Amino acid sequence: MMMAPDWSPPPPQPLPSETLESVRRALTAFLQNGQDADSLRGALRELSEAARERDMHPEQLLVVLKDLWYALPALDSLPTAEQQTRLLQKVVTLCIKEFYGA
Repeated sequence: MMMAPDWSPPPPQPLPSETLESVRRALTAFLQNGQDADSLRGALRELSEAARERDMHPEQLLVVLKDLWYALPALDSLPTAEQQTRLLQKVVTLCIKEFYGA
């Protein structure tokens, strides 16, 4: 029996741990300070640049970002799931803009 060829892209190289830690810190500050998006934007820019250097697809980058987001202890401080979702949507939008250089 023949197997169909696997056309999926090869897994990307891992992102630098320093970059991931920078994003983690920026996300935590964003959650604690509410609207401090400048440092978050810079960290997401760095993350996006590293992802592009590794030929990551945007959806792969968003999986990494969401993994970082859901692992944040500071999420527990948000009162509702709706508020968590709204802030995550804002973070994802910022990340997409940085990835595409918008």
